Amino acid sequence: MSATPKLSNGTPSSSSKPARPPVQTGLWPAEVIKDVAESVGIPSLSDTVAAGLAGDVEYRLHVVIEEAIKFMRHSKRSKLLPSDIDAALRVLNIEQLYSPCPATSVPTYRRVPTPQGPVFALEDREIDFDKALKEPLPALGKSVSYTAHWLAIEGVQPAIPQNPPPSINCLPTPAALAVPPPTTSTAAPPTAASATSAAAGAPTLHPPVKHLLSHELQLYYTRLTSALLSSAPGARDAALASLRGDPGLGGLVPYLVRFAGEQVAANLRDLNVLEGMVGVVGALVQNETLFVEPYLHQLLPLLLTTLLTSSLPAPPSPASLSLRTHSASLLSSLLQQFRDSYPSLAGRVTKTLLKALRGGGAGGAPGETAGTRVGAVLGLVAVGRGAALKALIRDTGVRSVGEAVEGLENEEARREVIDVVLDNVRSLLPMPDPTLSPADIDLDDVLGPVFAAEVGPDGELARAILVTLRDEDEDEHGHGHR
Repeated sequence: MSATPKLSNGTPSSSSKPARPPVQTGLWPAEVIKDVAESVGIPSLSDTVAAGLAGDVEYRLHVVIEEAIKFMRHSKRSKLLPSDIDAALRVLNIEQLYSPCPATSVPTYRRVPTPQGPVFALEDREIDFDKALKEPLPALGKSVSYTAHWLAIEGVQPAIPQNPPPSINCLPTPAALAVPPPTTSTAAPPTAASATSAAAGAPTLHPPVKHLLSHELQLYYTRLTSALLSSAPGARDAALASLRGDPGLGGLVPYLVRFAGEQVAANLRDLNVLEGMVGVVGALVQNETLFVEPYLHQLLPLLLTTLLTSSLPAPPSPASLSLRTHSASLLSSLLQQFRDSYPSLAGRVTKTLLKALRGGGAGGAPGETAGTRVGAVLGLVAVGRGAALKALIRDTGVRSVGEAVEGLENEEARREVIDVVLDNVRSLLPMPDPTLSPADIDLDDVLGPVFAAEVGPDGELARAILVTLRDEDEDEHGHGHR
């Protein structure tokens, strides 16, 4: 065996050092590395360095592509998209590529032959400037604007153009709610046939969200309505006391209002039921935690019905008079509470009461007509002093009541109607003027023979009526001069 030649210091000689193996390059060409180097100011880059950089670039491309493939597979796709590459670069903390092509589609390229070889460029639509300049300009779009509207107020959707139109019978009863209610219910839910017929020929609308009631509220509603219709002593009083004081009944208000309206319409001759339903309205109004303004259009007709109906027992009937008085008191409370929000409300109610006072549309026996007109008098007093005095004195409303009284054969009935009307008129009249003489007024012309006979002996009352007529004349003349 021959020994390896060594230098004097013991190291092998340079002639025996093995040569460095050539750098292995992959698919990425080294010429691309040299082109990039020249573009950044490195004119001469050795082949060895270019080959090493090409291998490193290829390795990093493999890393990016592997990460992009993971995003592609998690997206349940078999085609790699630019959005996958962007996501992979974001994960690797590398700045994303900016391209005119959308990230959700694969760009298309076209082959362009050049002297140095084919070049692939993005497919782009050529634009003829002469043609483009001759085309009319597109219309300007509307500027961005914002507006606000009420989607719902206390669970009630207002009928405005921004909201979908309410469907027929859109308010379900507790039996139609999602949570199964107790066995009894006051009304049937809307059927599928009615909903289909209502929607025929109309655009498709998303159904409104159902108003859900808890099981406890449904049980409370069932027991409350049963107690209100019960003949057991104390049951109705306990139910009404609960309605006046309980704070968590906001979700039941629309159902209670509907229940009261249905019961009044179906039991106009049942004083017991009518008193209970008027009590329900009074309890809802007195409960300060409830918001009843959205239901005025249902509460006012209910009160006017019990106030003016001719189905109640004819005078003399203390129960009928008590019911009409209670309805008038609640009517006055509602008008006072919402007078500022709805300025025309009192005028519309007054128009209805005047029609009843003058006997418009009234029919039936004289006792029934007299009861309706007594209710109209009580209602006008509830509306306000000015409207009541104008209707009863200036517009001879008292005389219309007297005509109905003349048809009563029962003296007790006549006395009851006369006393009620005179007591309410006395509460409205101003202080009498002692300088005026009762002889200056024709009571028969203003009040009619029935009430003129009652007022004539009372000089103070006649003077107060004369003051009322004088004040109204002065007001009319003052308005006329202005």
